[in-house]
Amino acid sequence: MEKATAEPAAGFCPRCLGDLEPAGEACPGCGLAYVRRGGVVDTIGPRERERRAADVEAFYTANPFPGYAPGDDGPGLIDRSRRAPFLVALDRAVPPDGTLVDVGCGTGQLAAFLALAGPRRRVLGVDGCAESLACADGFRARARIGNLQLVRGDLFDLPLEEDRFDVVISRGVVHHTPDPDGAIDQVARRVAPGGVLVLGFYETWGRFLHASRRALGRATGRWIRALDPVLRRRDLSEDKKRIWIADQYEHPLEHILPLPRVVAHLEARGFRWVRSIPPAASGASLFEGAPKPSPAAMTAMRAGWLARGLGDPDAGLVVVVMRRGPARAST
Repeated sequence: MEKATAEPAAGFCPRCLGDLEPAGEACPGCGLAYVRRGGVVDTIGPRERERRAADVEAFYTANPFPGYAPGDDGPGLIDRSRRAPFLVALDRAVPPDGTLVDVGCGTGQLAAFLALAGPRRRVLGVDGCAESLACADGFRARARIGNLQLVRGDLFDLPLEEDRFDVVISRGVVHHTPDPDGAIDQVARRVAPGGVLVLGFYETWGRFLHASRRALGRATGRWIRALDPVLRRRDLSEDKKRIWIADQYEHPLEHILPLPRVVAHLEARGFRWVRSIPPAASGASLFEGAPKPSPAAMTAMRAGWLARGLGDPDAGLVVVVMRRGPARAST
């Protein structure tokens, strides 16, 4: 595990965003209690976690995802991220001075990229796994990212103020919880009126062929690399492939969610459709609204995800972008 290599800054509070004291144990502004672990503000501490949350944390302790290579640094992360069209579009869409949070940040690569690419942004990375955050903190210290605060927090007891953030990202987390609908509610509540939710989840049709591939691997007792586009890549190290196998084939808790139900769930909570990915946002800003697909068009889109299953490097991960409506005027 990579450890922090520099004395961490005092950082800022995940709840009120006020400055923290270097040796403090509670925010002087809002009183949020925490344990300092390097540059990580730990709001869980030593308390015992719910069994399934503890199982997931143990899994990611053994398999931090995604991992860092020994030579990774800030410029390298930016260069690598800017080869990914989705990350380029996300960086362009996020305000240069916005306040954003990545809930379920893992080892923090997305949060670190957005912080490095926008030095005036205030970025939070929240995760429940101490080991993953220790990896993120080591990179944060080495890359000297001052506008990124890492936080250990429980998804169902987030140490984040509601209605606060310009952009809330939760990409690949809610489907690894015992209550995906409840997890979606938790992240959605943190979006400020007029703000944007970027929600990634394993979609029922998009994940179908991967689920079949996983079932075949379990039946035969080995993962068939020729059927997995990530495992076929020659530019990935065997360690990264090992982590991919663990995350995609051996995870202890996973749900798959149908897109129409997720969209309806968010619409009932005051969000409106912006777009889904795939398809990629061609030319337009990621956060600019596109017409919501009709039921027939949505079915056709999902059928396309099903068809690309064996060649899909994201294994059925779909992102939906939704904008929260404005605050209602008080009466």
